Amino acid sequence: MVAITLFILGVAPPLGLLRKKLGYSASALGSVAMIYTGIELHTLGVVTIFYIAAGLAWLFSSIYSMSYDHYTWLAPLFSLSVFGMAIALTASNFLAFLTGYEVMTIPAYVAVGLHRKTDYPAFLFMAFSELSTLLVFAGFLYSYTLTWSFSFQPLAAAWPALLCSLGFMIKMGILPFMVAEWLPIAHGNAPANMSSLMSASMTLIAAYGLVKMILLSPGSTAFGYFLMGIGAFSVFFGALYAYVSGHNKALLGFSTIENSGAFLTLVGVFLTAPTHLLSMFALISAAVYILAHTLSKTGLFLLAGMTESDPSSHSEKAVGSLSLSGAIVLTASMSGLLPTVGGVATWALLQSLFMEAYVLHSSLAVFPIVAGSVVAMGEGFAMSTMLKFVLFSGVFRKGGLRGVTRSVTVLAVGLTVLAAGSLIYLAYAPFLVSNTLGVYGIIASKFAGEPFGGVSPLYTLLLPLILAVLVFAFTGKPKTRRSEVWNGGTAIDDRYTPFAYSTNVRLMLGKVLFTRVRNDAVEVSNASWLILYRLSTLFAILSKTLSRTYMNSRLGWYVVYMVAALIVVTLVVMI
Repeated sequence: MVAITLFILGVAPPLGLLRKKLGYSASALGSVAMIYTGIELHTLGVVTIFYIAAGLAWLFSSIYSMSYDHYTWLAPLFSLSVFGMAIALTASNFLAFLTGYEVMTIPAYVAVGLHRKTDYPAFLFMAFSELSTLLVFAGFLYSYTLTWSFSFQPLAAAWPALLCSLGFMIKMGILPFMVAEWLPIAHGNAPANMSSLMSASMTLIAAYGLVKMILLSPGSTAFGYFLMGIGAFSVFFGALYAYVSGHNKALLGFSTIENSGAFLTLVGVFLTAPTHLLSMFALISAAVYILAHTLSKTGLFLLAGMTESDPSSHSEKAVGSLSLSGAIVLTASMSGLLPTVGGVATWALLQSLFMEAYVLHSSLAVFPIVAGSVVAMGEGFAMSTMLKFVLFSGVFRKGGLRGVTRSVTVLAVGLTVLAAGSLIYLAYAPFLVSNTLGVYGIIASKFAGEPFGGVSPLYTLLLPLILAVLVFAFTGKPKTRRSEVWNGGTAIDDRYTPFAYSTNVRLMLGKVLFTRVRNDAVEVSNASWLILYRLSTLFAILSKTLSRTYMNSRLGWYVVYMVAALIVVTLVVMI
């Protein structure tokens, strides 16, 4: 079935050159074949989720593109990128994976470059993508020296996985690679259907490669805590910068960093968990998080493509929109709300961290506790970010919704997210060790001879609803209070703006966001960019000083330089 899938996706690009709808139809058919392949390979465990998630994302994006595409070159680029991802997903050796990794990247670079008049987003995307490929190649090369085989085989050392993980983390925009904001810039400047591929599917391929290399390598607790820490802070800062972002697609790009950080945190729990059961729980949860992010982010980027532009203020609502229903479900999933698959994934993430702290019973428990607290704060910002997106995006604007096909596609993605939440919930039932699926709350018991416990998603869903009903029953309908609109430092207007929505956090976290309050505006500076700018300025000053002092055409200084270089090289060779 893998060969058939690759063949169908392989013929999609040339068909797209002949006629756009033929290319997208072939991509949709190949996506269905990929979903079937994942179901057929269910014995491979978590790999099945990656196959199904990728197939669903490509399917929805292909259907959406049939009524979205108004560029003659976009269909073959889209299909070629999907074909590259399929090669990487189904690769059995390093060479095939790297080939697919590059094939999926180059068409996206072209699409970003041709879509915008400015060229820096495309160059920025390609620069970080090639840096990612270079590190992955280094890890694969190291693996070859250990096994003398190009095939994926168990490794005796963890260094190849470390090198590959750094490469894959670049592709996912994880800290410290978030400092350049390359992912939101590149993904935000691509056409909507390519943005959905880049932010949802390409990060899935990177996550798949990372898990594959870690599963082939000996476990490392130190590396696990490193991933846990980097992932947790990526969740927080990704969600924070998404909250204060003023651009819809850039907001979604930062949200991708947040979700990639959550995935990385779960991989860290997988490597550091003291029991086999908790380790397997974290690995399954990491795959579920990828499924939730891939589906939800695909739908949200497609939704962003249905808006005329980034609105600067509220406008009249488009009543009865199909895509509005899909948008509410998709943003609920990205907010970590039950019963969506994103809600189940967020529940599993927090349960993994706090249950590890409970089971450890040592000083190391501080790591998952701190990580869990940072993640929880990030999830709070994520919920506010998604509320901002659905309130101020073109979903509510007149003329922002075009095409029944696209509206139905977004709604279909939302319904899939909702259905997946229920199905995935049932998959966690054995871990809860309860006939009632843990509806009565905290469970502390033993499963397969190992300690485990948790609060079920059903309990988490029902308890707030019950409390809300009780409060409403005793207090009645809350009274509505009206006040003048506060625009948070912007020009006087009678409408609440998305900038004003985030200004409270800009002011409260001014030290973190480097907020500057001016007479006419409130500005946020990226602290990482400021640090890089100051370092580059210092380097430029030192270089100029060195060139004027020593590299000034005086023969004596060149002789000194050559003698010093000869001594240094000789010492290095002797050592």
